[in-house]
Formats: sequence, C-alpha cells, structure tokens
Amino acid sequence: MKIALVAEHTNPLPAHKGEPTCGESVHIAAVSRQLARLGHRVTVYARRGAANLPDRSRMGRGVNVEYLSAGPERPLAEHEQADHTGAFAAALSASVAEDTPDVLHAFGWTSGLAALSAARGDSGGAGRVPVVQTFHSLNISEQRSGLAPRPDRVRLEAAIAGRADTVVVNSADQRFELARMGVPRWRVSVVPFGVDTDQFSPEGGTTAEPWHGRRQDRTRIISVAPMSAGGADTLIETMTRLPDAELTVIAGPAPVELALDEDACRLELLAKEAGVNDRVTLTGPIERKELPRLLRSADIYVSAAPYDPYGGAVLEAMACGLPVVAKAVGSVTGAVLHGTTGLLLRHARPDTLARALRGLIGENTMRSAYGIAGADRAVSRFTWQRVAQETEQIYDRTLASQGGLPLAAGDDAH
Repeated sequence: MKIALVAEHTNPLPAHKGEPTCGESVHIAAVSRQLARLGHRVTVYARRGAANLPDRSRMGRGVNVEYLSAGPERPLAEHEQADHTGAFAAALSASVAEDTPDVLHAFGWTSGLAALSAARGDSGGAGRVPVVQTFHSLNISEQRSGLAPRPDRVRLEAAIAGRADTVVVNSADQRFELARMGVPRWRVSVVPFGVDTDQFSPEGGTTAEPWHGRRQDRTRIISVAPMSAGGADTLIETMTRLPDAELTVIAGPAPVELALDEDACRLELLAKEAGVNDRVTLTGPIERKELPRLLRSADIYVSAAPYDPYGGAVLEAMACGLPVVAKAVGSVTGAVLHGTTGLLLRHARPDTLARALRGLIGENTMRSAYGIAGADRAVSRFTWQRVAQETEQIYDRTLASQGGLPLAAGDDAH
C-alpha cells in the first residue's frame, strides 16, 4: 500500500542530530517506520520550515519525507500557520498527482484541509483518494481544560471531521467530543499514542544526576513539563508540602537555555522563595537516549499539565516502571488506570497533588505494584508496533468502505 502522511507543520527529521522530541514528530516518525516494516511504502509531506531542507529525504527503508514550499522558510508561530495552508495544499495536490497514494492520512487540522483539497483533485491533483484524519487535540477539549478558545478552529475541526472518510483520535474522550459535534461514532477510531518499549523499560542503568540527596534519604519525584505552561509552578508549590521528597523537572521539547530563559529564571526564583530550591532541580531538554536512565532513577512520575494531548511522557515513565500521579486530562486518561498503574486526579492543585504523592511516598509496596502494572500495560497496549498495526487496519477498513457499506457501529481499533 502507498501511504501519504500529511504533517504540514511537523518535521519528523529534525535538523539537529538525534531523534524528534515533539509529540507529533515522534508519532509520525515512529508510525511511518513501523508501517514500512509491515511492507508499505510511506511518504511524509511536510512544509519546508528551513532553507537548508532538501526536497526529499530518506527516513528509513520504505519511508521518505518530502518538503513542500509554502510560505517563509522558517518555523511559523501558531497564529501564522493557517495563512500558508492554501499554498501547502496546492503543492501537496501537485505531488499527489505525480504519485497517487492509496490513502492520505492527515495529522492536525491544517493538514486535514490540505489533504481534503488534494484528495478531490484541486490544483491538478489526483482523483478521489480516501482521507484519514488524526486529531491529537481538539480546541473544544482544550477549552474545557482552561486553554484559549479558538472558535474558527472549532468550526474547521468539525467540518474536517465531517468530510474525512475516517477520523482517528488518541482517547475515548476525544471521540465523545466529536460525537457531540455530530460525527457518527462508527467513523471515529481510537488509536492511542505509543512508546518505544525497547528504549523505555524497567531494565537498564540509572543516574545519580541531577538528584541532590541519596535515594534512601528522599523520595525522588520527576516530571517532564514545559517551563511556561503552568504545571511546573504547581509542582514547585507542591514540594513545600513534601519535606522528605525532591523534584526534578525536565523541560519540554522546546530548546531551553536555563540561564537565559525567563520562565526558567522565574521558576528558580519561585523555588528559592518557597524554600525548596535545595530539593528542586530544573533541567533543559534531555536527549532521548539519556531519558530512560533518568526516569529509572526516580521513584514517582507526576504531571500537573493543564492539558496533555499526547500523554507520551506519561507512557515513557510507565514503561520504565514508575507509578504515575497525573491530572486526568487528554490522552492521560487512556494511559493511566486509576488505582492500578497510578492515580488520576480531577484537579492538579498543590494540596491535591501533595495528598496523592504522600500516599505513595509512604507505601513502597503500592509504588512497586503500580510500577509493575504500568510497565506491563505499556508493553501490552502502547507499543508503536501495535499502534502501526491498528493504523493499518483503519486504512484497510477505510478502503473497503469505499465499496459502499459503512463500518459497523462501535467497530474501532481500540
């Protein structure tokens, strides 16, 4: 099968050495490689976001990335992204006309607009090609978590979901939101985010850095959180209620120079004023090859993110055998089993987090049980191999449905 993955604002092959780190890049890089291993030919279409990018790059056997010119050759701010989707759609249509895929799979709403245009043959493109649309996040869900409303995006997401042949989301919550928009349940499949369980596992080395105390003296709590999103502030305040614990916060995927970053400086000042700076460490982004060692050196993973559309960091912590305490938002609700692999909280206030963490700090047996169950769940449900297999099944069913019969209600990959 020839598969076109459309990811307008994502680069699965970062310019710097190493693996991609942002959620969508990780997803596309992992799934495309796994689909190629299943025998498919995959092309990823992305907007040229830098002047030094070639027209075409090989990501692995059976996987190529094509960079299409559309707008300035630099990363775009969120408010700029839709401005150049028309040009991206035209370039995509031309590319698809030259090498027509069996299926177009779009990631994100702007990519969905471009894929739908290319599928119907605009700008000289191919004839009708089935479109699969993945929403990692919906603005209506973001609003329920307190993030900014985008009425234009809500309308477009509903329209794209209504026109795509199949819609894929990361969690059952997202499918519920689409049902509220009027999208039939039989057209929406749930396929979760994945984790590389060969790289992230309970077995392997640990590290003494960047911890301040010995493990037997303090419970080690770890989190991956953007410095600017509010979650790190909450965690630092939580530490004032946990005198026998220490916290390491790893910055999110965006590059951060801690000494120069305003948010990092603000958080360091907050920790000092709260009297916990000797028990709180902020790091910049960690190379993915080093992240498993750091996760395995901790005792508990915690997330206070207001919204988490991917849940990737939570899955990586579970795969390394850590119990998880997290706010029940986004894809985290499908990853963590409350009372089995960790604790899901309705609110992520400092007092609520501290209460949950104190319960785990005092229960070594429970922590171990949660960690074992989390690692088992990561291997049984969330490997990228399984994610790719479920994605392949969606393609097969979408192509079969073009023959006339809709999918049976409730029949999805979850």
